[in-house]
Amino acid sequence: MITLNHGLSGYVCGRVVMPLLKRRSPLSERAMGWAFFLGAMLPDVDILTRLVGRPVYFADAWYAHRHASHSILGTLTLAALVGALLLRLFARSQACARGRSYAWLVGCLWCGGLLHILGDLYTPGRPLPVLWPWPGTYGAWRHIGWFSPYLLWLFLATLAIGWAAGALPWRWASLRRWEGLRRWAPPRALRNASVWLLYCLAAYRWIDFMLTSRYESWSQWEAYHLTLLPEAMIFPVTRGVGLMWRLFTG
Repeated sequence: MITLNHGLSGYVCGRVVMPLLKRRSPLSERAMGWAFFLGAMLPDVDILTRLVGRPVYFADAWYAHRHASHSILGTLTLAALVGALLLRLFARSQACARGRSYAWLVGCLWCGGLLHILGDLYTPGRPLPVLWPWPGTYGAWRHIGWFSPYLLWLFLATLAIGWAAGALPWRWASLRRWEGLRRWAPPRALRNASVWLLYCLAAYRWIDFMLTSRYESWSQWEAYHLTLLPEAMIFPVTRGVGLMWRLFTG
């Protein structure tokens, strides 16, 4: 999957488990959500090797694309390094609580990274050295293409609806012009439960889509998406991403 889809899948899945995590975590819901999002994109940091050259990016070395950074140990290492950097930059807690905050931050980043690996196992192309540095590769199951407009729209729609549910005018019912909405506002618990259910449905659809779809070729993949989305939602996005990829890979 493209990096943005990875990040969005991490955020959506993070919101599903958020009710359990926030009871014990020293981090805010927003911080954990961003950690899941960022962690799910971290394995693609190996894109920096493309700056050195195409042969390096597509090499078989541990630092090349879809190698060490796409393993359990690699995602943990990235989570530990980025977690330390984020805590140093943004933490405002006392030193005695810093260790616990760091552990939770690394945990959320790492879970996002593991979700990245899960998503890439279903794509075609290179299998992943999940247990690196031990030998053996896994994946390349060809269930989904490396880019799926359907998943992108699924995640973006979920985030938009979830945000709107929390930002509707009854949030500002104290303002005079919205006072009439107060009587119609659903209970906060009901709104929160509805948003949580929305994220659960999106996470389920993401997993179900990866399990049930099949990728055969790019043309077949585009034709398949036409059965799921209007053409206007597919081709501008795929062509834009394709152009960026050609410019990037040369």
